[in-house]
Amino acid sequence: MPELPEVEAAKRSLEKTVLGKVVARAEVLRPVALRTHSPKEFHRILEGRKISGVDRRGKALLIGFDQEWTLIFHFKLWGWVRYHPSNPRTDSATTAMVYFKDGSGMEFRELQLSTLDLVRTAELERVDFLAEMGLEPLSTALTLPRFRSLVQGRGNIKNVLSDQTRIAGIGNLWAHEILHAAGILPQRKADSLSEEEVEKLFKATREVLKKAVELGGEPEFQDALGNFGRYPLAVYNRENQPCPRCGKRIVHTRLGGRPSYYCPNCQH
Repeated sequence: MPELPEVEAAKRSLEKTVLGKVVARAEVLRPVALRTHSPKEFHRILEGRKISGVDRRGKALLIGFDQEWTLIFHFKLWGWVRYHPSNPRTDSATTAMVYFKDGSGMEFRELQLSTLDLVRTAELERVDFLAEMGLEPLSTALTLPRFRSLVQGRGNIKNVLSDQTRIAGIGNLWAHEILHAAGILPQRKADSLSEEEVEKLFKATREVLKKAVELGGEPEFQDALGNFGRYPLAVYNRENQPCPRCGKRIVHTRLGGRPSYYCPNCQH
């Protein structure tokens, strides 16, 4: 599932390519993914509008049209947004295509449970999952005292760290990478962490996500220009491979029904 670093990579690649472009037409090939409008309405609303902004909130990509409408791409399980500089064409994996007047196009493809919502920009705050979203982990608003209050409570620290109502954008993959960097086991109870461990976790959260954004996310993800992420994962999906810190084999288990990875030597 694309998380903060991957969605940020998609955002930055679209900022370089589609800002200011004017929509010639919009086509929806898989209507079930568009939850707010019919394909005909989608085209009618977007035709002639200019892309006025590209933003990210948590794991969602927000594309603004004339500052009046916003297309929300919620990646969820998986999905891609692609920029085609010329002659954009659809195929069986295309969910929606936005064609621009200069002959380029923006494609949404291979959406697995991903959704598209077209809403009036003035009503964004009323979108449930956006309204309930917690603080952005790389924002200045997330101070150490605020972070400490957000990771308190019951439950394991991996689930607490990936709770979108507390901190936005961290999912299963990056929670494990952050916890490895902090030297903390994902199954540890959140209320068992010492003040020193919470501070290490806070620093690891900022450092890992900042580096992951710089490198375009995890290696299987591609941005809108087709560039793969370059972040070298330490533990996630690396069962029985050596820990990059100590060389011990990475352990794979299940935690809350989801895959969990950690180094039994480095993490405590």
